[in-house]
Formats: sequence, C-alpha cells, structure tokens
Amino acid sequence: MTLLSAVVIFPPHNLQAIAIPIMRQYAANTYSRIAAHITLLTPFIPFEQIEQASQTLQAICADVKPFEITLSGYGHFPQITFMQPTDPRPIKALFRTVFDDFPLYPPYGGTFGNDLHPHLTVAEFGSEDEQPITRLPDYAPLTFKVDCIHLIYGTEEPLPWLTYSVIRLGG
Repeated sequence: MTLLSAVVIFPPHNLQAIAIPIMRQYAANTYSRIAAHITLLTPFIPFEQIEQASQTLQAICADVKPFEITLSGYGHFPQITFMQPTDPRPIKALFRTVFDDFPLYPPYGGTFGNDLHPHLTVAEFGSEDEQPITRLPDYAPLTFKVDCIHLIYGTEEPLPWLTYSVIRLGG
C-alpha cells in the first residue's frame, strides 16, 4: 500500500456543515476519505519525505500572514461542481509560496499546468450530462480565516486520510 500526501486548507465547522451533506449525496467517494477542503498541492511528496517537508512548510509559512476566504456560489469543471472563493488571490499566493519550495510537485501532477484554480469540491458526476440537471442548495457567502494549512496523507484505497501536521501561518 503506497502512502500519498497532500497540502490542504480545511475550512471550519460551519462551512463543513454546509459542504458535507452535499458531498455525502454527490461526492460520496471523496467524502468517505477526506472532509471538505481546498487543495493546495496533490499529489505531494513521497511519505518517506513527509517529516522534512513538514519542517520546510513550517519555515516558509512562518512568513505568510493569515488571511480570510469568502466562498460564494458554485463553479464547475467538467464532471465537478465546487464552492468557489470570491477572491482566489490569497489562496493562489499561499500556493505559489509553497510550490516555489516544492517545484517537483505541481498541483494535480501537472495535469492542468503549474497554476491552481482554488475551489472546494462538493459534487462529482459520472458524466457531464448529469451535472447541469443537479440543483445544489443555495448558501449565503461564508467567510473564514485561514491561519493554518494541513499536511495530510492517505492511500488510493477508500480509507480516511489523516493529518500528519498542522502548519501555522505566521505574521
């Protein structure tokens, strides 16, 4: 069994309370493995390097000021619906800071290039035909403070991912 890793932002409970019921219905495979999150980097470093990566993340994030994210409305990729940030720039800046120190690990393995489109996935569809007919519940804009990121690990198996370390943002 190969252990994988990722760097994510976990939103607080009040946002999880909105996202999780949607995920339970429309993204059950993801929901059973990991709570609602915004991915910064995945796949990330091999598990054998996770302690060193954690130390590096702590050092580089010490100079990153905490910031707020507001999620409002939904966005779409093919077969994916997500809660979208109104201003993705602070998330992208954090991503860029982390990626600059880990350039061998582009987001999503480089499948979509070396940039990040920040989002919080809540629905996954077997086909693009299913996506437009699904009506997800409206939600009021939700703002939360990001003062840490999580270095997590898990497998491709349908088992929950775990937090290896919580990296505090400084400033």
